Amino acid sequence: MAILVALGVLLHRVEATLPIPSPWIKPGFANIMTLIALVLLGPGEALIVAVLRVLLGSMIGGTFLGPTFFLSLAGTLAATGTMIFVYRKGKGPFGLIGVSLLAAYAHGLAVTSCVYLLFVRQDSIFHLLPVLFTVALVSGLMTGALAQNLVFRLKNKGTALS
Repeated sequence: MAILVALGVLLHRVEATLPIPSPWIKPGFANIMTLIALVLLGPGEALIVAVLRVLLGSMIGGTFLGPTFFLSLAGTLAATGTMIFVYRKGKGPFGLIGVSLLAAYAHGLAVTSCVYLLFVRQDSIFHLLPVLFTVALVSGLMTGALAQNLVFRLKNKGTALS
């Protein structure tokens, strides 16, 4: 589990250095580690990996307990909760790609709702949702495909992560 946390923190910090058009738009590659933890270790461990990634990543990045931290934590909790729920109820025909896609939508909705509740308080903030959901579609598909590929490789190599 420690390696997944460490890789998640690394990806979290790398994403922070990418040039992005908005503070909320990121590829979400750190969620790959949460998806891997969910499949290979279980839901509780996936939640631990996700929360530790946000805590440690924000401490390293200097955003701990700042607005970015709380938005990241809210999005992560929504995404991870969605991952766990969908994975437990049945992944359907999409496997981890579908789980990741729904988690990306949950993340975008949670962050937008938090921005509304904590900072903006104008309904117009929700006009950004179509843009965020378009980004979520692309990032959720990419993240899910990468996670699915890595899980397949790890299972076939018999690598233990616990």
